[in-house]
Amino acid sequence: MLGLFTPNYYIHRFNALRPAYLKEHGIELLVCDIDNTLVAHDIAVPDQDVLDFLTAIKEAGIQIVFISNNVEERVATFAKGLDIPYYPFALKPLPKTYWKMLKDYKINKKHVAVLGDQLMTDILGANFVGLHTILTAPVVERDLACTKINRKFENMVFKLLKKTKRLTKGVYHE
Repeated sequence: MLGLFTPNYYIHRFNALRPAYLKEHGIELLVCDIDNTLVAHDIAVPDQDVLDFLTAIKEAGIQIVFISNNVEERVATFAKGLDIPYYPFALKPLPKTYWKMLKDYKINKKHVAVLGDQLMTDILGANFVGLHTILTAPVVERDLACTKINRKFENMVFKLLKKTKRLTKGVYHE
């Protein structure tokens, strides 16, 4: 069961994810969460670090898609002008949106990686579907009220992961 909460790769910040790592793992589609993965939840548009990261991934020939539990307006505003498709109100960790993506892109799940900042939504949902999971530390400490609740449960899971020597919070793979 703890395996569903264990990412394949754990990084300190989204831009520590190198295209070479994705290529080595056969990744053709990178599914990116937005809020607190790429920017704080209250930042409407990507900053230069995010733009540079997205450009590097695209230049490596890897497709990108955004996924978010946030509303369409927020996700559309963030994605505007980036030529990156998105799936808002994804209801992660439920797997429905991940399955829809696989169908939409006609891609085998072994070629898909998911980048997110939460064990309880991003990692759990993607692992349930069998995708390659990449956990990043949150961009900022502040969270929405609902995410604060998830973080409490997440901290309990981190303790179990540490106890079982699967993962230690703050000890990154890169």
